[in-house]
Amino acid sequence: MSIRELARRWRAGAAVCGASVVLAALPASPALAQRTPSEAADEWIYLVERGDTLIGLHERLLRPEADWRIVQRLNRIANPNLLLPGASLRIPVALLREEAEQAEVLHVHGEVWIERNGAARQPLSGNTPVAVGDVVTTGAQSSVSLRFADSSRTQIGPNSRLVVDRHARLGASGVVDTRLKLDAGGAEVQVPAPPPATAAPRTEARGAARPPASAAAAPPMPPARPAPRFELRTPVVNLGVRGTEFRGRVDGARVLAEVVQGRVAAGPQTVDAGFGTVATAAGVAPPRRLLPAPDAAALPERIERVPLQLNLPRVEGARAMRAQVYALGDAQGGAGSAPRLLLDGVFDQPQAAWTDDLPDGRYELRLRASDADGVEGLAAQRVFTLKARPEPPFLQRPRAGEKTTDEQVTLTWARNPQAARYKVQVAREADFAAPSVQRDDVTATELRVPLALGTHHWRVAAVRADGDTGPWGDARVVERVAVPPPPPPPSAPGGQKAAAGEDGLVVSWAASPVPGASYQVQVARDAAFTQLVLDERTTRTEALVPKADAGTYYVRVRTIGPDGRPGTFGGAQEIEVPRSWPWWPWLLPLLLLF
Repeated sequence: MSIRELARRWRAGAAVCGASVVLAALPASPALAQRTPSEAADEWIYLVERGDTLIGLHERLLRPEADWRIVQRLNRIANPNLLLPGASLRIPVALLREEAEQAEVLHVHGEVWIERNGAARQPLSGNTPVAVGDVVTTGAQSSVSLRFADSSRTQIGPNSRLVVDRHARLGASGVVDTRLKLDAGGAEVQVPAPPPATAAPRTEARGAARPPASAAAAPPMPPARPAPRFELRTPVVNLGVRGTEFRGRVDGARVLAEVVQGRVAAGPQTVDAGFGTVATAAGVAPPRRLLPAPDAAALPERIERVPLQLNLPRVEGARAMRAQVYALGDAQGGAGSAPRLLLDGVFDQPQAAWTDDLPDGRYELRLRASDADGVEGLAAQRVFTLKARPEPPFLQRPRAGEKTTDEQVTLTWARNPQAARYKVQVAREADFAAPSVQRDDVTATELRVPLALGTHHWRVAAVRADGDTGPWGDARVVERVAVPPPPPPPSAPGGQKAAAGEDGLVVSWAASPVPGASYQVQVARDAAFTQLVLDERTTRTEALVPKADAGTYYVRVRTIGPDGRPGTFGGAQEIEVPRSWPWWPWLLPLLLLF
């Protein structure tokens, strides 16, 4: 390739926007690590100082194997030993000397390990630097966030494996070249765009001759800093980044990428911000628009139960929802620290639920809907406060739905070791808008309260010694009912009345004074009421035993209140049913036979 062609490609590369991303489906080959100057289009503008020469700059700034004559030809320098102070010198970043860098661990959550120099993996702590060649892996519901020398950040999600292939600063340019390999799981990447220069380099009209650096002095200007060089490699596709924000996940034989800011060139496709794509060994699919951010406005700002269970909003066209919980206000992270990913899950039901516990504090919930291929859409954020401690005590008596006739009822609950006292509320309505009992000074685990007739709701909360009050526990319902109605009074001395007629045995009793009462009447041939001939509930005050045979019968009645609660049976009474006519007429047909 000619020097003219090299220079043309470098000049074209200098016009690349600092917020662009290159998503190149490159073969997994050792040649990937060998980037020629034409492939690395970035340039660094160096201001010539007094006494500078190209050979001297080679010894001070360039790689030992770099050819300083490329810089000479690119800048049209006639004499490499004669450089005019203040002139702008274009140097391809690929020629700059490298200095190894290490990544900083911003946070570690859960089970995170590091493998180094072929040794067995060790737990990764927050003060462990991550160097080139290190392998970082995460377990279930675990995450780690790394910050690189150019302030780029990578958050590695659960069940991921990341290898640091390269992390070097390119000489005095300040450019950091970072190459990561994501073998499994997911990563979210943020690469800052380069700061704008205070003065722009001179430009000439197309075709105009460029004055050599040795001929005339350019206006003084600070060196232009090229965009950071950041590449995330996967088994299928490589993501080359310059100042952008995107997400990448390895899903078996597929790689899913979603661009939040910037632009992605995926082979022949161009993927803009707000679009995503799926890459396989067969190629990169056409980009599709990301699903909109879910509406998180209805989600609670305060949660008082753990483990977390959240009802998720619906998004049209979504197959599932990814929900993530981040810790906010991390005191250990200090200024510029990244939010810590604590919980991560994909849910195909309209509810997110985790079994992992969380301490009380402020958190941020992030939601992303995914389409049928698993490409995740734009994110919605919702900050909430978790206040679940001290936990409310377990309620004991009265049991749920229990009915009582007592005017005074003792409410009892279990002791919470964190509680110095308890708050107790009793109310007619389930929302406790107007509690009939409200106490916040109960130090025992019981409270005796008066109850009027009807349904009541009661609940208890724990209070620490410093006054920190936990959430209310689930309310219980207790109902006070009237005293069971007494047996119906006898209608006459001697108990129930009975009369045998053509229809059978008729039993009657006096009406109960309880309004709306009904009755249960039992008639049996034995005093234990095991041989029942009638067991009937009625609102009348009499019952009929049809075709009652002659003999002794036992009768008892009890009143049933309007709430369906029966009283006790009154004392059993005996009734004699006489024969309907003399026995001798039965013998008359027999006498006629003689």
